[in-house]
Amino acid sequence: MVRKTTAKRTVLVGDASAAAGSGKKNPLFKKNPRNFRIGGDIQPKRDLTRFVKWPKYIRIQRQRRILM
Repeated sequence: MVRKTTAKRTVLVGDASAAAGSGKKNPLFKKNPRNFRIGGDIQPKRDLTRFVKWPKYIRIQRQRRILM
């Protein structure tokens, strides 16, 4: 078997020091962007009454009311 060598990642020192030495910011409270996509947050409740398969007698009484 041939072993694959993995490249080591290096961390830039300038980025870490810039984030830590920014003065008023507290490193305990980091601001993360909110994810409102599917699975990221609770979706708002939607009105699904149009897509419900209503019983026959309800559909008939609604149609009758519109036609009368």
